Amino acid sequence: MPALRMMLLLLLVAAALPATAVAKPQAQPLADVAPLGTHFKDRVISSSSRIGHAAIDGKWIAYPTKSGTTVSVAISDRYANRLSSQVAQSYVDFLDSLDHGSELSTLRIYIATPDEVLTDCGGQDGTLACYDSGTKIMVVPGEETDTGASGVTTSYVVAHEYGHHIAASRSNAPFSAFRFGPKYWASYEQVCDRSLKGLLAPGNEQQFYLANPGEAWAETYAQLKFPSVGWQFTPLLKPDAGAFAAARRDVLDPWRAGTTKVFKGTFGRGGSKTRRFQFNLALDGRLQVRLNGPRASNYNFSLSSNGRSEGRTTAAGSRDSISYGAACREDPVEHVTVAVNRVRGSGPFSVRVAYPG
Repeated sequence: MPALRMMLLLLLVAAALPATAVAKPQAQPLADVAPLGTHFKDRVISSSSRIGHAAIDGKWIAYPTKSGTTVSVAISDRYANRLSSQVAQSYVDFLDSLDHGSELSTLRIYIATPDEVLTDCGGQDGTLACYDSGTKIMVVPGEETDTGASGVTTSYVVAHEYGHHIAASRSNAPFSAFRFGPKYWASYEQVCDRSLKGLLAPGNEQQFYLANPGEAWAETYAQLKFPSVGWQFTPLLKPDAGAFAAARRDVLDPWRAGTTKVFKGTFGRGGSKTRRFQFNLALDGRLQVRLNGPRASNYNFSLSSNGRSEGRTTAAGSRDSISYGAACREDPVEHVTVAVNRVRGSGPFSVRVAYPG
């Protein structure tokens, strides 16, 4: 009897081994499927130890894009087909089909099981993906996940995560494009002014996730690919045609630096004591105005925007300046007037204005 029991035990173990192997899931090629809904949660991270380990331990392989660059992809060893080139290439091909720039080649894609995604991305229920700006790794599921009634698809989730990668690769100085969104979109949506008024919460991935402009930017980007779907974030940032145009410009022709204008004038010993100059402020960012006049004179200047007083100088001499670390527009276009006033003296002067655009 003991021998018979041992034989039966061995047979049971042998029978169990193939079942265990079969139970290991297979990663699936990414299907380009429009969502029926968009309600899901992701997370953006600046530095994750778990994702950092994935960056070190993953078997990263470079896959080609149509433009001749490559994107690195690793598939979790929890999938039976972790070295499937068909699966990895499908993710690269999908991203290559989206509007993008050269930043695509700096991305790394870690394809993981849904439970692994949940763990690596912080363990919050309902999290389907995440992006780490430190490693530039997106962690995404290798299959269509069970999202209940939301109707979101893995391709939509991947497009949303790539929006975060674009933001991490753009400048919105002096703001963080990763948290505020890139320059043209964030300025169009007046993210700076609305944040100052407490209507938006840049960088908040917890309590005010739906008021986070960084997430709304990524959602807007995803809807460049999948338009006419639901909007789960604050209605203040629900995209219209102008928002989509600004977002596409951020992707294809991103803002790199501000604009400088120099106005020149002169004061005689008599006549007018004021000279006015105008420029239009259509983007949020740093603003600096510098007056340079004769050393022996005393010129001042004041700033107004759409009729609102924004400051004035009163220092002696004619080397005055006003700087704003972050000039946040209250209107879509601010018509800014610089009024130079002669207090004493005469002679030529210049006004140098540096602004985002």
